[in-house]
Amino acid sequence: MGAALVRRAAASAVAGALTLGALAASVVAPPPAQAATAPARWWGPDRYATAAAVSREAFPDGAHDVVVVSGTRFPDALAAAPLAAQLGGPVLTVPPGPLPAVVRTELERLSPAVVHVVGGSAVVGDDVAQQLAPLASEGVVRLQGADRYETAASVATTDFSGASEVVLASGQDFPDALAAGSAGAALGSPLLLTERGALPGPTRAALTALAPTRITLVGGPAVVTPDVQQQLRALLPDTVVVRLSGDDRYATAAAVARDTWESVPSTLLASGEVFPDALAGAALGAPLLLTRRDCLPAATAKAYADLGVQQVTGLGGAAVLSDASLTATPCR
Repeated sequence: MGAALVRRAAASAVAGALTLGALAASVVAPPPAQAATAPARWWGPDRYATAAAVSREAFPDGAHDVVVVSGTRFPDALAAAPLAAQLGGPVLTVPPGPLPAVVRTELERLSPAVVHVVGGSAVVGDDVAQQLAPLASEGVVRLQGADRYETAASVATTDFSGASEVVLASGQDFPDALAAGSAGAALGSPLLLTERGALPGPTRAALTALAPTRITLVGGPAVVTPDVQQQLRALLPDTVVVRLSGDDRYATAAAVARDTWESVPSTLLASGEVFPDALAGAALGAPLLLTRRDCLPAATAKAYADLGVQQVTGLGGAAVLSDASLTATPCR
């Protein structure tokens, strides 16, 4: 069995376990040409309630660790999905201000020992951290850096010291990084971020410290230029660098799913136009495919067929993910 197949098989075991548990209630999604059945959703009236709903579905018995990130600013939050999977807990999102009641209620239900806040006080305020502290029996741990690149590097070097693979995506937009995060969550790999044309210093330092055998670069040359690939190869000449990309964010997410999973009965589907709902799902280590609000892109529909998907669970309400998308109405 080749190395790539071993890699995919390991990820499939994670997805299979999720299918038998939390995803068991999701809807059977027919091929796009067939009539749709009523879709299942994990959602709430806003992004904070949706993340809480995903947590309830995926962690019905509580969790020892919970990861908390900003629900309004994506850069620091991107690294949270693989971290949450590594810790075996959910991602919850919070606003800059007071802790929402729905998040407090979910934390009380989860009864965590530790809440891990990803990002500095500019994105998750100290007042929010203070409100979180009584809800975790062993307190709050903050992982942060001077910027998004250093924050992701801090997460990677703190919690992924033995990782053989690193996933790398643009830190300047979120869609490719969401797909990358779901793969990292499945594979036990951290997500590091890069600028469009150059590896930031914190990312270079983290890669040197981790010395992975494979770097999976997610995104096409328009978002991460070939210069970055050259810098990666110069930095770690013995490391395999693989680029996964498509014509757009939907095709890139599909390429990531096909590379990570050989076949899967179930997938998560989220908006490719906003990040919070997809972020909560990415942490579950299941395939995450992206869609437009009102129709299913052809690349996503093809990924359903390629992976043998039979069940789809939508993340988010109709304002971000319409019934048409969930029932595989094709984009024209």
